[in-house]
Amino acid sequence: MTDNYNNDGFETKGFDYDSLVEDSLKNVVKKVLKITSKTGLEGNSHFFISFKGNDPDVIVPEELKNESDSEIKIIIQHQFWDLKTTNDHFEVTLSFNGTKKNISVPFRAITSFTDPSVGFGLQFKVEKNNNLTDENLEKEKIYNVQEEIKSGEVVSLDAFRDKK
Repeated sequence: MTDNYNNDGFETKGFDYDSLVEDSLKNVVKKVLKITSKTGLEGNSHFFISFKGNDPDVIVPEELKNESDSEIKIIIQHQFWDLKTTNDHFEVTLSFNGTKKNISVPFRAITSFTDPSVGFGLQFKVEKNNNLTDENLEKEKIYNVQEEIKSGEVVSLDAFRDKK
């Protein structure tokens, strides 16, 4: 529930619809990854997943981290192993320069999920994490670069949010 004020200036309580929708859409990502971990990729499906690399629970090889941009993109397509999905994160082994490396990403850190084979994509707001330092939060504001994808491929929740 959120606190809002109506036109008369009286406080009202309402549902936090943004958060509810965001959770529902992240559940789509969880279900797709869970199905993929059991049955493999279907058809020509493959996934582009972007996430905040500076989240304290993200585990990635150091060579993927970039000081000037906290966003990391991975592709789950031909060379991936041991995909596991839990309620709060996914784990996968990917090949980087011929070497297998483990990755673990909490769902709260995901900024976008795209399956270009069917023209489907989602973008997310990143949850604020109390473990991030003020410096990292400032970098997030400065370097919040989002990949531009063709119209119709990404559903952005900002279009449906109240303009305050």
